[in-house]
Amino acid sequence: MSLIRSEVNEFIMKCSGVLLLIMLLILSMPAAASPVDELVAKGNNLYDEGLNDEALAVFDEALIMDPEDLEALNGKGKTLKNMGLYEEAILQYDKAIEIDPSYKKAWNNKGIALTYLERYDEAIEMFNESVRIDPKYGKAYSNLAWCLNLAGRHEEALASAENAIKFAADYARGWSNRGDALFALEQYKDALDSYETALILEPGLTDALEGKEKALAKI
Repeated sequence: MSLIRSEVNEFIMKCSGVLLLIMLLILSMPAAASPVDELVAKGNNLYDEGLNDEALAVFDEALIMDPEDLEALNGKGKTLKNMGLYEEAILQYDKAIEIDPSYKKAWNNKGIALTYLERYDEAIEMFNESVRIDPKYGKAYSNLAWCLNLAGRHEEALASAENAIKFAADYARGWSNRGDALFALEQYKDALDSYETALILEPGLTDALEGKEKALAKI
């Protein structure tokens, strides 16, 4: 009898081990993308290709399915921004912020739209909120530097650009914005070095190409 009981216990333990292994395999499998996530990914690809009308239609389709999807709202906002519809873009970012005030992308991208509208003080507030949420958000520091340069606040722009390249060293625009700040501060050799680094990272970056030419003319 004891032998039977022992065999039964051994069988149960083996079954438990198999079940545990199956559960671990299931948990380790990537979750299937939702239809909204798939649409957002498609919209982002179209956006990256510069197909703004097509991207906008896809993001709208995603938002019909889920009006509170943050990535879809952000995608629609940045597409509208690309189309020069800055006020409409801001409306999308405001919706995202209302849903989730900690969504850093919306604060950052709202700052970009406000910068294009030359509402620099408001834009600076948006970028500052973005880096308050994520103190290592390199792209937001880069955008803050860009905005501060446009506002003529070059010392502050340089400080922000230093944070940009610290936290996103491979982001070309951070180096280019650093170059702009250094150029405005008449540190032409350092500006040239920044522009050249930007161009190593992104050879066709127009701002860096133009900046390099200006810096070379001053040296």
